[in-house]
Amino acid sequence: MHYPALRKDESALAPLSQTCGSETATTHRGRPIEVVWCNDPRQLCTTARHTPRLGIATALAAAQNACERARMVNGLLHLIGFSTFTYFGLEIARDRVERLFLHEAFTPCTYRGEYVRECYHEVDPRTLAARGGNLPVVWDLQQLRTQPSGALQNDHAQERLESFIRTMREDGMRSGLMFAMSIPGTRLHAFMSFTGQHRSRDWITSTTLEQALSVGMSVHTIASQQLTAAAAARTASGLTAFERELLIGIAEGASDKEIGRRLDTSAHNVDYHLRKLRKRFGVANRTELTYLTSKLELI
Repeated sequence: MHYPALRKDESALAPLSQTCGSETATTHRGRPIEVVWCNDPRQLCTTARHTPRLGIATALAAAQNACERARMVNGLLHLIGFSTFTYFGLEIARDRVERLFLHEAFTPCTYRGEYVRECYHEVDPRTLAARGGNLPVVWDLQQLRTQPSGALQNDHAQERLESFIRTMREDGMRSGLMFAMSIPGTRLHAFMSFTGQHRSRDWITSTTLEQALSVGMSVHTIASQQLTAAAAARTASGLTAFERELLIGIAEGASDKEIGRRLDTSAHNVDYHLRKLRKRFGVANRTELTYLTSKLELI
């Protein structure tokens, strides 16, 4: 994979889009968001269909525990020139973040505190740009401060951005790159974030990009399994027996009337609850609802 060399007069930051265990953080709107820590199993599987066998991914999968995986990734980071790497997921429904998933093996201590507690993902221009673009986001703090964002709609949001940038500077995260990938069949976007202590992003060349992408995609090959499993478990635990029967009914192609007869309720009530489920899962119709819940193995 080839990326052109970054020139000093080019903007490498993509245009921003306008449009485990768990704990709870509160967004600036006062809405609680669940923070889910994904457990790291003793051994991982890299033999999923259509998944390439990558050398780094194979080595990570064969590691004995999370500490060993973290040491392997950290060793690769320092060879490339970065100081930290974070792998996390955002579960998004109708452009609203519902849950933040953190992978134990790939979450540095600097990310575990204020970034999570203050829900900085809401104002972080990197996550917004990575979700909305097809190329990795190459950044430094000065550029993040000046990059316009549709998320910063008031003075309070701008203050939170300044607080986020101050936290990044104090933690030695002054430049880096981030890219995101949606996980098919889920509402998850996985993010791979690399940071370094250089004040300017100019040190990140095409070779640096290629090496970081190799590490990030290798981690994603094995770690996305834990994100998907954690998301499915959280979603399944939130379904009632009645809702599960509704999902089974539409998966079988039954009409609202037929489902209502089976559940001893009205077709109107079936339609009402299906509309609530579509809203919860962020889908537009019954077909999308069936596809998503089947992929999550909820039915």
